[in-house]
Amino acid sequence: MSRALGRYELLRPIARGGMAEVFLARRRAAGVEKWLVVKRMRPERANDARFLELFVREARLSMSLAHQNIVPVFDFGRIDDQVFIAMERVEGKDLGSSLTRGGRLPPLLAAFVAAECCQALDYAHHRRGPDGLALGIVHRDVTPRNVMLSWSGEIKLTDFGIAALAGDAAAVIGTPGYMAPEQARGEALDPRADLYALGMVLREALTGTRPRPGGEREATLVAARAGTLVPWPEAFESPLMAIVDRATAVDPEARYPDARAMLEALDGYIVGERATNKSDAPARRLAAWLTEVWKDEREETAIDEAIEGSHLVSFLDDGALEAMGTGTERSMAATAAEVVPEVVTPPPAPPPVVVPPKPRRLWIVPVALLVLGGGALAIKFASSPVASPPPQPVVTRDAIAVLPPDAAPPPIDAEQVVVAPPDAAEVPKRPKQPKLPVVIVPTPTVTHTVQINSKPWSYFTVDSAPTQYQTFETIKLSVGPHVIHFTRDSVQHDVAITVPDADTLTVFQEMTH
Repeated sequence: MSRALGRYELLRPIARGGMAEVFLARRRAAGVEKWLVVKRMRPERANDARFLELFVREARLSMSLAHQNIVPVFDFGRIDDQVFIAMERVEGKDLGSSLTRGGRLPPLLAAFVAAECCQALDYAHHRRGPDGLALGIVHRDVTPRNVMLSWSGEIKLTDFGIAALAGDAAAVIGTPGYMAPEQARGEALDPRADLYALGMVLREALTGTRPRPGGEREATLVAARAGTLVPWPEAFESPLMAIVDRATAVDPEARYPDARAMLEALDGYIVGERATNKSDAPARRLAAWLTEVWKDEREETAIDEAIEGSHLVSFLDDGALEAMGTGTERSMAATAAEVVPEVVTPPPAPPPVVVPPKPRRLWIVPVALLVLGGGALAIKFASSPVASPPPQPVVTRDAIAVLPPDAAPPPIDAEQVVVAPPDAAEVPKRPKQPKLPVVIVPTPTVTHTVQINSKPWSYFTVDSAPTQYQTFETIKLSVGPHVIHFTRDSVQHDVAITVPDADTLTVFQEMTH
């Protein structure tokens, strides 16, 4: 029994993880039927800001990736207060279940699969943002389950749900059986962590057994932190062992420097092997192996489970689906991150305020009359209040900076002292100097993170600012009182909050009445 969700029809469940559930789906339009995969957040996670932000992050990141060896995501939308991702359905099976069913891959095919994954990683690792700078993407979950094999012999990497960007806070997330030691220890990662995981995948494809000991997650994590692997099978011999050993070195410096270097090593093996043993192209051989492993189970199973759902509204225009490819049999639901990186850019510091100088009244005060060789000395200085001394001005070349009242006074300028001859009628006056502006540098506003959400989703503004946001959103607000103005159709709510001087504030509003 299927369930229609807006323009999509969910047919049957495929997978369910800690954050999301995945469905086989289809869409009919203009007489054409498209099969695809819809991945949506689990209902009980909808109000968890960490999970929601991670899910939205996956959609944004995945939609920015377009490569022949990466499963494309072509739609991103909302199911009431939840979100969904629509992605290509790869007509085939994942590498993990295929190895479980069919045993190890022939060495040439294992190298071919790893080489295609290297191409996907090389593209993702060098992906640049709108500013032209490399994003520094690290997949963090390269496993056999996330390598898709199509019936025609294509290889595609999927599930960038926990991918890290350069500068992200470290968090121990991923699959412990394939983690690099530095990832298992929660240290900062670079693309070489993905090469380690790919080396583990290649070794499992070659031997048919998992290379890391440990059954439970914690025991496997202990082995991962130490970089412990089971020995190679005694009877196994292959030039690919050297490639695997380098990729899975405990020290990142001992691994391949990037995916391109590992790809060249794999290509060298593939070219040599094909020159020695003439055979069909690797893609054709992989397709034949996959068909043999799955035999009659290649066809879709019957749709026999009802799907729960509600009205779905896409964030994209109606033509988005037709513009992209055909469908993924499986994109595993991502494990939730323990730390969700802050993605909101803080507002720029306010510019300095330039205050024009006020006219200063200078007084000539007789301090003492000193007669030395018939000379007279007069000292000219600026008057100041008696009750509380003002900020002391420091004269610079271009401006006067105001110091706090308790700051040490500046030294008296030698030009402030004027010596008059004995017969002078009055103290000579210094030429008037041009008045300099006073620059007051404002204290930067202290801001803290505020996560704002509602059920169902809504628009909101803050205080009297015109900027309109849409839940869920993470913003920066100054410490102190604010008012959040929620609106959805005819429902409006004004919520008064006080941003604390520490910690993250979460605001949630029901918009049902």
